[in-house]
Amino acid sequence: MTYFLKFILLIHFICLIWFILLQLNDPDALIWIGIYGMAALVPLLGLFNRYSKLIFWLALLCCALAALIEAQGAYTYLQHRHEEALMQSMNPAKPYIEEAREFLGSLIALGLVILSGLIAKRIKNRLPHHHNDK
Repeated sequence: MTYFLKFILLIHFICLIWFILLQLNDPDALIWIGIYGMAALVPLLGLFNRYSKLIFWLALLCCALAALIEAQGAYTYLQHRHEEALMQSMNPAKPYIEEAREFLGSLIALGLVILSGLIAKRIKNRLPHHHNDK
């Protein structure tokens, strides 16, 4: 069972690294690389049996704040969803399209952080000589 859980953590880590790579040409790339990088630490640490409460909560906070900041743009996009495709080039006249994508990305990252944290904590608690959560 532990191997299966670690495989899931690996998939989460790869997904978050892919999110980072997608940001490389973004105008605000450093912000999103930081957010997704923090999120990627949760499954990465879990892969090495190093669950950290601090990293988990920081990643959770980063993703939740990002989603909150981009929520207005996502809401505006929902009002125009029949007129605008979500997957199109960035348009300065329609920033809500990019904000909606960033909102979805932060929600996905938030979900991966939560699941990875739960899995990593479960793996750590199953180990015979686990240390207290850091």
